[in-house]
Amino acid sequence: MAVLALFPICIVLAGFALVVHHSAVYFWDAKRLRKYPTLNPLCGVTNLGYILQLWRSDKFRTRSMTQAHRENNVIRIGPNALSFSDVGAIQDIYGHSTTCVKGDMYSTPAGPYRSILDSVDKQEHSQKRKRLSAAFATKHLEGWEHKIVDKCNRLIAQFDQHCTSSMDAKRGVKEDTIDLRKWFNLFTVEAIADIALSEHLGLLEGGTDTVVVSDQTGNRRCVQFIPSVHGVGRMAAPIVWSRNGYATFKQVATLLSTSYANEVRNNSNYDDIVRHMTLRRLQRHNSGEKIDDLFTCLVEDKQGTATGLPVGDIAAEVSVFMNAGSDTTAIALTHVLYYLLKNSDRLRRLREEIDNCIESDTVIPAYADVKTLPYLKACLDESLRLSPPVSFGLERKTPPEGASINGEWVAGDVMVSVPAYVAHRDSSIFPNPEEYIPERWLMEESKTVQKYFIPFSTGARGCIGRNISYIEQHVLLAALVKRYEFALPYVEWELRWEERFNLWPSAMPLRMWRRTRQM
Repeated sequence: MAVLALFPICIVLAGFALVVHHSAVYFWDAKRLRKYPTLNPLCGVTNLGYILQLWRSDKFRTRSMTQAHRENNVIRIGPNALSFSDVGAIQDIYGHSTTCVKGDMYSTPAGPYRSILDSVDKQEHSQKRKRLSAAFATKHLEGWEHKIVDKCNRLIAQFDQHCTSSMDAKRGVKEDTIDLRKWFNLFTVEAIADIALSEHLGLLEGGTDTVVVSDQTGNRRCVQFIPSVHGVGRMAAPIVWSRNGYATFKQVATLLSTSYANEVRNNSNYDDIVRHMTLRRLQRHNSGEKIDDLFTCLVEDKQGTATGLPVGDIAAEVSVFMNAGSDTTAIALTHVLYYLLKNSDRLRRLREEIDNCIESDTVIPAYADVKTLPYLKACLDESLRLSPPVSFGLERKTPPEGASINGEWVAGDVMVSVPAYVAHRDSSIFPNPEEYIPERWLMEESKTVQKYFIPFSTGARGCIGRNISYIEQHVLLAALVKRYEFALPYVEWELRWEERFNLWPSAMPLRMWRRTRQM
């Protein structure tokens, strides 16, 4: 009983000690960071400041960051973290010659096996990227175009069933609405499952994201893929910024919040999905089945010699394929169609370009026919500029000796970043930054601003899957714009967002009908 009585006192003393420690670090200011303004008053003292910013009612922290950066180029977002808005900092932080390395947000939640995403060590990352780089080259990916075309055909078969007449659409018949966000998610999950693992999940035919998995004990059950993969973000993203407190915050939040505990279960479900799919594909490989997909690059080198990678290493990469390879492209597709529907003159111009290029009886255009369409690419890039799927600043850490970031000397082992959402709103680089203007990418000067366009990050750590995403976006958007008319619920309807690791758009209900006249 005496021990129990001392427990509250210990908690109070521990809390007091933390306050004293953080205050001492703040006022001692060994790294000279106190001179920078903070995102909120807590950010200079504790990482809780940045964490709590995500829990505001709008759940869009980077939008708050953008507003703060209008006043200051450099903002302190944590006791040991700085955010830069000037695009000149991009090369210093992310460029090929940077001395910075990936920050703690990658290593903190990582498991025992590191993937190409959460590998912090430069040499380890270089080896992983080298193993996959040839497979992710556009020339190689075009050999898998038939897999994307197949998924496009399956999606269009479903959309044709949900079409209404143009008159019903104008009257706003609600029964005919579909959630485009959901269907794009199903499309991209199916596409990457085939490209990475030659797996056919049947999600598009069923109109559902339910998949069958086996857990570590061998029990089979049905789980939903999309909530599972989103559970990864909802569980880790709010607390990953506290390296030392991550495990504690996770335990406390699981005990105190039923919704957070549910996301922990979703995260566990995703782990089971990845394990199940990895073992299924490995079994096919071990049985002698010869398959050309990303998985093969993990188990064999270019000469067909076994790599000898442990199953845990393979599963770690599969996890990245299925998560980043599906969710970000679904987000991008949702955004581009949303912005086109909100800017009908741009949609009209895009449709004219596609109609003039693609035969009227073509359902799914070949990538070779659409990849060079300038306005199509401009529409995609302008959407990625306005709403990059990963909007926050990807964290890097300065070397122990420190580094110069855009003319600012920053001490060693400080977290630094440039949020893509903020950089893409630099009016000196992108005039009228809040407007959807694809034409900006057709101007001669657009070539000089490409280095400031970072929806896929840049440098040696840039997204290796960008080519897959562009192929899927080009082919599917061209097919949909050519075949259908779309209408949002009403003219003033606005998309909403939830920010975690990715910038998730809300459900996007709309009505659709077949075009009556195609060139």
